[in-house]
Amino acid sequence: MDRKLSKSQEVERLIRLGESARACLEDEAIALKHRLDVPARVRNSLKSHPTGWLFGSLASGLAASLFLRRKPARVEKANQSLPIRIIGLILTVAGPLAKVWLSGQAKHYLSGHPRGNGAFAPQAVDPSHSPTPLQ
Repeated sequence: MDRKLSKSQEVERLIRLGESARACLEDEAIALKHRLDVPARVRNSLKSHPTGWLFGSLASGLAASLFLRRKPARVEKANQSLPIRIIGLILTVAGPLAKVWLSGQAKHYLSGHPRGNGAFAPQAVDPSHSPTPLQ
């Protein structure tokens, strides 16, 4: 089956073969680009099947919370007497109270208002009223 074609027919056959191969490669390149474009595929899937994604995320979150849950460590509480509990309560309340008192004292000091004990915060000196030097 060795038939001879003229040169022009052979060239035309090769051109047609090249065009068909190019078309086939273009189709495969488009399919490959679509396959590798994961964000667009996920976006399309979210738009077309939103309830499936919602239930899937709920199920995976539930499974992760069940499998990754830590076992609570058992801590035995020591029996504390009543006076020790009261001291702990007083110290717990004293921390925030001390913070409020200290911030109030700092505000008074920085604003220059006199305090109850007669002390004053430092104030800026006006250069126009500077004392005259002794002669």
